[in-house]
Amino acid sequence: MESIIQVNAGEVFLRHGEILSDRDTLLFIHGLGESGRCFDEVFRDERFSDFNILIPDMLGYGRSSDARDEDYSLNAQVNRIWEIIDKTGVKELDVIGHSLGGDLTTLLCNSDKEGMIEKYVNIEGDVTQYDDFITRDAVEAEKNNNFENWFVDRYMNDLVLNQWGKAFPSCLRYYESLKLCQPQAFKANALELYELKNALPGKYKSQLGKIYASLTVSKVFCYGTKSIDERSIQFLRDNNLRFEEFTEAGHWVMIDQAEEFYSFLLEFLSAK
Repeated sequence: MESIIQVNAGEVFLRHGEILSDRDTLLFIHGLGESGRCFDEVFRDERFSDFNILIPDMLGYGRSSDARDEDYSLNAQVNRIWEIIDKTGVKELDVIGHSLGGDLTTLLCNSDKEGMIEKYVNIEGDVTQYDDFITRDAVEAEKNNNFENWFVDRYMNDLVLNQWGKAFPSCLRYYESLKLCQPQAFKANALELYELKNALPGKYKSQLGKIYASLTVSKVFCYGTKSIDERSIQFLRDNNLRFEEFTEAGHWVMIDQAEEFYSFLLEFLSAK
């Protein structure tokens, strides 16, 4: 099913199944430049047919990209997620965030004053500064007044399509979503992420990582062995955080290793 959810800044496109008040709700949040299509596999997995599934395209991305709101800040996006939750009427939920979506859901969990979120799965969110080459390159392109050209030529076509796309078919789906996103939304989120990932002194500089480590909600960090920096894994170990690795998967774990990821997700959600 598809719906348009009206939020303060515009209209958000929402992929979802039937929403019933007496069953568990799963909210999935996509990454930078992405759309909710990165979670398509969950709709084809019959094991999740008894869950409410909510997968929005965040404002400025995917089929919500027509909304040209100037406030694409992370806090504004988090507030829109709360609006979506409120308007769908669900009272308790589990959240799954990928990449930028992992950062947004970390902030979402941190702002959950009512205890609505029961479990949290972070797929390669930005817990350290060591996986920041995309945001670093975006910052450099913006400094050189060359962001638009970098975004289309260097990032979308050269890196994502021609390089990553040959190694990981998941990146071809990402490329299709990138063509829909507002460059201004991508830029705003990339620049803010870079600042947050380099905000603290010491070995681990990510403010987002500090927040993630402090969350008391039942949580797990998932990553692909072909993607994440070893120093980010060490951060998880140093903070005694639960993590799950997916061998041979790239950044899009839930596509590259769909069967393994969704089996793990179901096991994690079902555990007491």
